[in-house]
Amino acid sequence: MTQPTNANYLRPFVAALFVAFFLFGNAQKKKVAVVSFFVDKTIDLSEVDASADFIAQNTSLSDNPSFNLSKPLSDFYDAFFSNYVSKFEFELIPEEKVLKLPEYQDYEAQYGGSKNIGGQDTYEQIDGYKVVQNYGKRTEVKKLKPIADALGADAIMFIKLMYKFKRTGIGSLGYYSIQAIVSIDLFSKDNKSIFQFNELAGSKKKAMMIGGIPVMTPEEIQPMCESATEELIKDMNKKITRLSKKANKKLK
Repeated sequence: MTQPTNANYLRPFVAALFVAFFLFGNAQKKKVAVVSFFVDKTIDLSEVDASADFIAQNTSLSDNPSFNLSKPLSDFYDAFFSNYVSKFEFELIPEEKVLKLPEYQDYEAQYGGSKNIGGQDTYEQIDGYKVVQNYGKRTEVKKLKPIADALGADAIMFIKLMYKFKRTGIGSLGYYSIQAIVSIDLFSKDNKSIFQFNELAGSKKKAMMIGGIPVMTPEEIQPMCESATEELIKDMNKKITRLSKKANKKLK
């Protein structure tokens, strides 16, 4: 008969220890809820010398129902959940659980979506998500704490897509392009900033100019926004690993 060795005695102990470490490791994962995912339809003019006519046309563009940014928003949303989330070590609370929570559905942001003069929304959001503006996040995190507690979330994430004009060249030889910017902010439910990340990329498509102003029609500007978003997704694909490493250190 073969006598049991010390190794045989140790196997159950080692197996139990491995399971304990595995369960302990999983238990330490922070839980995160995405609570805002939207795009701002008003294009930023801060980097161009905008005339009164340019400002008026830009406002008119954002007011135009034909100016639809749902496609680039949807493209970035798909990239975020399909390609980026898996790079982080936190556990993402299922979207359906967040959006169907009665407390979340009843929540109204103090610094939420805005409307234009005609009463139309100046933003588009992923269905079910709330709009929370960057300048109001500190206030909103306090209001969202009961929702985070109900979800069992340690932290909450805000995602905003936006665009701005960029001019290159001089005089009649210049042209306009559009840059897509994403803002991804993560706060603990106790209102501590974990990380704030911004990335931008420029469109390959350029805008024609008339009188020093780009042609401000949905047919001209919308493809530029879509082009800029495509480039942004490509850039994010390259940088998400570096971002996730920084975020993972802060989440521990």
